[in-house]
Amino acid sequence: MKIAQLKTIVSKADVDYIFSMARSQWESYVKSLARPEGWTFRFDPSDEGTSLFAQDRVAGIALTIKPYYDNAIDPPEVLFVTRHYALGKGPKFSADFKRDLEEKTKKDLGPGYSVSAAYTKAPPFEEVELIIKRASS
Repeated sequence: MKIAQLKTIVSKADVDYIFSMARSQWESYVKSLARPEGWTFRFDPSDEGTSLFAQDRVAGIALTIKPYYDNAIDPPEVLFVTRHYALGKGPKFSADFKRDLEEKTKKDLGPGYSVSAAYTKAPPFEEVELIIKRASS
């Protein structure tokens, strides 16, 4: 699977919006999201911010959105966006794929953010995670 075949899993508008929210605003927002037809949502509350696991079993798509809040007042320190694939169905996570994914996402989000990518096997999924931070000024 090439980078061009991956759909953008997070937009600049979404990232900007999430990084503008205090934890209480995120908690209200994430629970009010409209559920597209066929999708199921699962929330995992924590002191660092609730994560959202969203899945469309028919299409075989799943993702997790998890902002990490250091406190209740400030915007998140980090945003984790994870795309889950059925085992054996994910992209080959080579050094070239990682570099290309990071470069594409950095280009999409602009200079205000730093991005790194990671790969994990966590049955029943294999996962590609984007770790997004505000770039240092």
